[in-house]
Amino acid sequence: MNIPGNIRGRRLWERLMSSMLFFPAIYALVALLLSFALAQWDAADPVTDVFSVSAASAQVTMSALASGMLAFTGFVTSVVLLIVQFGTSEFSPRLVRWLRSDRTLNLSLSAFIATFLFALASTAQISTASGAPSPTRSLIAATALTLLSILMFLLLIERTMNGLRVANVVQQVDASARRVFDVVYPTSQSDAERAQLTAQRVSNETPIQTIYAGAVGSVIATLDQVALVALAKRGDAVIQMRQAVGDHVPANGSLLSVYGTKRLPEARLRRSVILDDERTIDFDPAFAIRMLVDVAIKALSPAVNDPTTAVQSIDRIEDLLRYASGKHLSAGAVPDREGVVRLMYPTPTWEDLVELALNEIRQFGANQYQIARRLRALLDALIGDLPERRLPPLRRQLALLDDAVASAFPESQRGDALIPDRQGIGMARRAADPSQA
Repeated sequence: MNIPGNIRGRRLWERLMSSMLFFPAIYALVALLLSFALAQWDAADPVTDVFSVSAASAQVTMSALASGMLAFTGFVTSVVLLIVQFGTSEFSPRLVRWLRSDRTLNLSLSAFIATFLFALASTAQISTASGAPSPTRSLIAATALTLLSILMFLLLIERTMNGLRVANVVQQVDASARRVFDVVYPTSQSDAERAQLTAQRVSNETPIQTIYAGAVGSVIATLDQVALVALAKRGDAVIQMRQAVGDHVPANGSLLSVYGTKRLPEARLRRSVILDDERTIDFDPAFAIRMLVDVAIKALSPAVNDPTTAVQSIDRIEDLLRYASGKHLSAGAVPDREGVVRLMYPTPTWEDLVELALNEIRQFGANQYQIARRLRALLDALIGDLPERRLPPLRRQLALLDDAVASAFPESQRGDALIPDRQGIGMARRAADPSQA
């Protein structure tokens, strides 16, 4: 299926696809129509040369299938929701909405509901009168739907169990974050330079128009870049976001400022800024790192005490920092086809991303050998590989890690925590000690 190109249409499509009503409604309608069509076909042209099943036996079979599928659907739904609840509690509440994007549950429930309704409708249409034709085609279709339901059940269990593995979750967040970095930040040095020049120019101007949020505070979820750039180009203007994507905008807070010579349509400007009740990863690079950090600090809490999970999250954080270091981390800017910057929006800087990625993990995990070692390995690797312009925040983080380790460990135990190790278990020290070979 093709997804609409504009942001608002795509979000509407995604909500429709993740809705618990859309697919079940389609499957239910198809099941009912198929039931009526096959019942009429069996009545008009009975099949007698495949296998012989009496109408009474077929009715009993269909009735048992209908009642069994209804109970089975309720059981599967309860089990899956319980698994998801316990699984996401191990990660972060921020991941619940993101994990819902998997449509396996919707499609599985749709198959169960379709099987139930088909069997129920077919049962009502079977005639048990003497000489009534056997509903052979309906039985074959019911068998096929039952097999489909079994297949979807197995797929649902497999996807649910695999989808809640820490390694799988953090890997998917990593992959999604890379796409967000590609969209949000300028793709070339020339784009970044034009963005800086435009920002300097509009900073000395007074906006001709300011757009405010509604009466209820909301979070900026994403932007319709195409619509905003088109509006700005039509009015020969520059539109500047007053808040960053992911920020909570208070009631009647400012959203956009327009710089130019004439006002732009306020309603269309307002519609191009998509507000929601929580942050999403769509246009928010910091939120991807935020989710990984949440997984790590959740694992480091005394109630969970799982530093290995935190290390898995740190692995992906390092990947994202390396990927972000190659971007032009200036203010976000979108030019039109002629190269004129028409839209500007605040974006996290390199310092912002480094502090977000490491500060809280260091605070909660510096007193654990595994975390202290892994963080030091991350910082040593980045300092050794990245260009000089990216190093000051990393060196500061290394100094802060030294201070945190010094505060957390007695001097006699501090040496073990100062060893860089990508797994955090001291392998680097043993490999470097010939006596341990």
